[in-house]
Amino acid sequence: MFTILDRYILREVVPVLLVSSLLYVAVFLFGFFYVGSRWLDGTPVLKVLTWLGYHVPGVLVQVLPMAVVSAVVIPFGRMATEGAILATQAGGVSLARLLRPVLLVGLVLAGLSLYLSENVVPESNARVRGYWYDELTTPGNGLVRLRGKTVPLGGGIELFFSGYDWTRKAMTGVRLQLWKDRQVTVIFADRGVYQGRDLKLTGYRIYTVDYAAIDGLLSASDAELDRRLQQVFKNVSVPRSEEASTTIKVGLSRDEALANFADPLAADTLSLSEAWRRSTDPDLAPKDRTDAGLAFHSKLALPLANVVLVLISLPFAVFYGRSPGLSMGMSVMIAVGYYLVFLLARSMGGLGMLPPSLAAWGANLLFAFMGWRLIRR
Repeated sequence: MFTILDRYILREVVPVLLVSSLLYVAVFLFGFFYVGSRWLDGTPVLKVLTWLGYHVPGVLVQVLPMAVVSAVVIPFGRMATEGAILATQAGGVSLARLLRPVLLVGLVLAGLSLYLSENVVPESNARVRGYWYDELTTPGNGLVRLRGKTVPLGGGIELFFSGYDWTRKAMTGVRLQLWKDRQVTVIFADRGVYQGRDLKLTGYRIYTVDYAAIDGLLSASDAELDRRLQQVFKNVSVPRSEEASTTIKVGLSRDEALANFADPLAADTLSLSEAWRRSTDPDLAPKDRTDAGLAFHSKLALPLANVVLVLISLPFAVFYGRSPGLSMGMSVMIAVGYYLVFLLARSMGGLGMLPPSLAAWGANLLFAFMGWRLIRR
């Protein structure tokens, strides 16, 4: 149950939180627009706004901890200057008690960030790259960026295509292959078109070859040769029509393929659950498992920074927030300091200098300890 004091604090904190969130999101979006503006000449404004809109979920997860700092430092700094904090303490209300409504706000924001990280951000990040290549820079022809590359599509399937038909907006010279032990299934196709998570292949031929059975050919007699050849070439499917088509379901959508392989800087399209699955997959290389573990713990630690930064922001606001300008500068300093520690620890985790869990949670542990010590001072 909220008391009058809790409601008063929330009335001071929530408006600053909303304004700070909008401000930080706007700054990030302007940065994306500025970097991409050289390629956006002549692009309709609505398309540019749509592309920027796909950034919002991922940006929001990043900036909410910064907004929380401002939402604590600015109003509590003003209340300290006006003597409201001193009056509450004189009435027997401790700083720890003042934390309660703000911690609740931090927990709500942490829950929102975790939900976005699991259900919204992976798809929106993939859509950012897909929309950039398919709608803005090379409208309808984003797949040309993958030409000549071997693209893992999930489930062990690899895609390669040697050319691109700009008229039909289709891949040409397509090759799909799937290995299982020493057996490979290869599908060659004249053309291929992405449809959601399906590949429609036209003019296809399918061959399944068991390389393990080839050894048996060396010792096969003339009578056994036909049977041994059938064991090697398990399947050969060549349709009579050159325009025959088939559809293959793959693990990556068109947007995800572009997001991960269209340029050297892959987008973050991992959800929390997928990062956990990869971090515990014994079939992955140790380095890949470590990277996935680092991603998983980071995706947990950053949302919970909305709670941790409340602990350190409140005492700084009360003890040092003497003016609005100083409070604003202090909020930026705390947010930048947190992100510097967070990113430095992550880098050390990526280099193997720290365990993934400690690398991701180190900044939270440090700032929570500092904040609690200041509150109890």
